Amino acid sequence: MKAKDSRLLVVDASVARSAGETEHPVSSACRDALERILKVCHRVIMTEAIRLEWNKHQSRFTRIWYRSMVARRKIRRAVGTPINPAPEAIEALSAGERENLRKDLCLIEAACDGDGIILTRDDVIVAIWQKCQDGFRLPKPIRWINPVTDDKGALKHL
Repeated sequence: MKAKDSRLLVVDASVARSAGETEHPVSSACRDALERILKVCHRVIMTEAIRLEWNKHQSRFTRIWYRSMVARRKIRRAVGTPINPAPEAIEALSAGERENLRKDLCLIEAACDGDGIILTRDDVIVAIWQKCQDGFRLPKPIRWINPVTDDKGALKHL
């Protein structure tokens, strides 16, 4: 793959937590996604908030993977692009949905600094985002990839 095909991705802690060394389908799919990022020329963008979540939830495999990414200079530290939704977009959400969105807003902010691609296992935040995304004025569209449920080729065709 040529350098121009490199993508700057956000990887949620849900993927980091699930990427273990077992052959369980969830663990295997998340591990395969991370290994693909390492082997292909993709890079990962991390804000401090994302890194703190990773520190709480990463598996042994993910710790080793992360060190390999750092050694290859494939981790980009970022602040994230602050985004402010239109109030009416948030008002349409339930209190629980607003809390979930607030908690995971750092993923979207980081994606705006990167190529707009987020790897996550959290289908709840994806559904919430689909409800309110029109109320955000983002510099680029957000693409969500679930390494467990999306087509195996989703990462391959980035």
